[in-house]
Amino acid sequence: ACLLCLRAEADPDMCGYKVQKGGLCAHMFCMFFATLLFRQETDRVGLLGFLPRDLLIAVRRAAQKHCCVCGQSGATIMCCAPECDRWFHLPCAKEGGCINVYV
Repeated sequence: ACLLCLRAEADPDMCGYKVQKGGLCAHMFCMFFATLLFRQETDRVGLLGFLPRDLLIAVRRAAQKHCCVCGQSGATIMCCAPECDRWFHLPCAKEGGCINVYV
């Protein structure tokens, strides 16, 4: 299962393909959209440039956040609207009417 959205199966159009390395597994878009998860300049390190230590920090932070759509903990994406404090899992975004934009 993806360590960021906690889903073993998810729509690849929404979450991207799964990347596995060193015992870690995550969907490509789950990594790109996760709040405060930063990518290195090269994709040769970690999972597509996301360091294992940073991924695990994101997972620990997400354990304290509940998804505004499904209510489960582990939400890694914070709404970017000013003064909105909602968090969600990427697979829940479509169902909850959330709009994802990656810049």
